Amino acid sequence: MGAIHGVGGMKQDGHETFEEMVGPAASVLKRAGLLATNRVNRTRTKIKAWLRVRAPFVLPARGPLSDLDGGIDIPVHVFSRDPLILYVPVGGRRPLYALAALGRRLASRRATFLLMPMWTLERPAVVEQIGRDLLWFAKACPRHELIFLCNTETERRLIAAAGGNTIFSNHNLMISENVFRPLPDVPVEYDAVYNGRISHTKRHYLAFGIERLVHVTSSIGELPPSGDRAFLRRLQAQSPWHRIANPLVDGLPGRLSPDDVNRVYNQAAVGLCLSAVEGAMYSSMEYLLAGLPIVSTPSIGGRDVYFHPDYCIIAEPEPAAIRRAVEQLRDRAIPREEIRGRTLERVRAERLQLMDFLSVLKKRMGSRDEPFSQWPFVGTSGLTRWASVREQAREIGTSAPAGD
Repeated sequence: MGAIHGVGGMKQDGHETFEEMVGPAASVLKRAGLLATNRVNRTRTKIKAWLRVRAPFVLPARGPLSDLDGGIDIPVHVFSRDPLILYVPVGGRRPLYALAALGRRLASRRATFLLMPMWTLERPAVVEQIGRDLLWFAKACPRHELIFLCNTETERRLIAAAGGNTIFSNHNLMISENVFRPLPDVPVEYDAVYNGRISHTKRHYLAFGIERLVHVTSSIGELPPSGDRAFLRRLQAQSPWHRIANPLVDGLPGRLSPDDVNRVYNQAAVGLCLSAVEGAMYSSMEYLLAGLPIVSTPSIGGRDVYFHPDYCIIAEPEPAAIRRAVEQLRDRAIPREEIRGRTLERVRAERLQLMDFLSVLKKRMGSRDEPFSQWPFVGTSGLTRWASVREQAREIGTSAPAGD
C-alpha cells in the first residue's frame, strides 16, 4: 500500500506526523515546547533501543559484564515445566533480542520456545535479521528449539525461508470468549468503537467522520506525556458525541479491565481496525467475540484471518469511506450471537490443530502426559508474565526437574 495522497503532511501508509497527532497548540511557544520535548523523547528512545537490542548478542557468557542485559523486560508464559516449553511474544525491528538475553541464561537446559509475533514479521529487513540471529542461537543455545507461531501464511513462508521452524497459528486464538461476549442488557450508544493505543500507526483520524464514536486507548510511551495529553485533547475536540472510555488521570488514560473493555464494546454498533501494518490485533478478535461487525482498512499482519464479508467490510483508508462502511454495518443490525458463533466455529477448529501439535511436541520431548483434551491457555489478559530476563531466568531455573 502506498502513501495516502491529498492529506497534508501524512507519512507513508497514512501515518500521522507528531504535529498532526497533537493538533494545533494554544500558542507558538507551547507548540515549540511540544516539538522540542518530542525530539528529546525520540532521541532518548532510539539510543536506548539501539543498545538494548544489540547487547544480548555480544555480551560474554561469564564475568562481570555478562549480566548487563539482565534488566531487559520480556513477557513469558511457562507452558510446561517438564519438558520445558515457554510461550514468548516477540516483536520489534530485532524480534529475538530479548529472547537471546533469556536464552543464554538457560543455555544448559533443553527447552522449546513458542514464539508469538506481536507485530508482523512480513518485513524484508526484519526477516533477514531473524535469519542471522537464528544462526547465533544455533551456536550459543544448541539445546533450544525455536518455533514461530505465525499469524499469516505469508509470514510463515518468509520465516521458514530464513531458516526458522514455523507453523501457522494466529495469536488471536488466545483471546478469551468468556471475557469478550455479547451483553444483552447493555444499550448501544455509539456507532463505532476504536480500541487503539496512542500511536501514529493507529490512524485515529480516519474515524473522525463517524457521528458517535467511543475510544479505548492507552499509552506505551511513543509520545512524551505532554504529547499524549495533546493527542487526547484532539480526540475529545472532534465532537460532543466522541468520547474516551478510559478514565483520565492528570490528562492521561488510565487502564480499563478486560470486563470494562467488553462493556464498552457492547455500547457500540461496529468495531474499527484502522492501521495499515501491525500484528494480528487482539482487539479485532475481541470485537468479533463480543458480536460486533468490523470496519477495517487494508492491512498486513493477520487481523483479517477471521474476518468474513458477511459482517466485515474492508474500506478505503479515507474518513468518508470509513463512515459510510460503519453506517452500512450499523444499519444492517446483524445479530451479535451470529457473528460470535460463526467466529467461534473457526477458532475452535484451529485450536484443536494447535492442541494436536503441542501434544506431539510434548511427547517428542519425552513427556508421558496424555494428549490435550481441553484448550490449555487461559486468555491473553493473564497469559504472559512481564519481568526482567534476570528474574524470569531465576524463576524458570529454580523449577528445573531433577537430572536436567
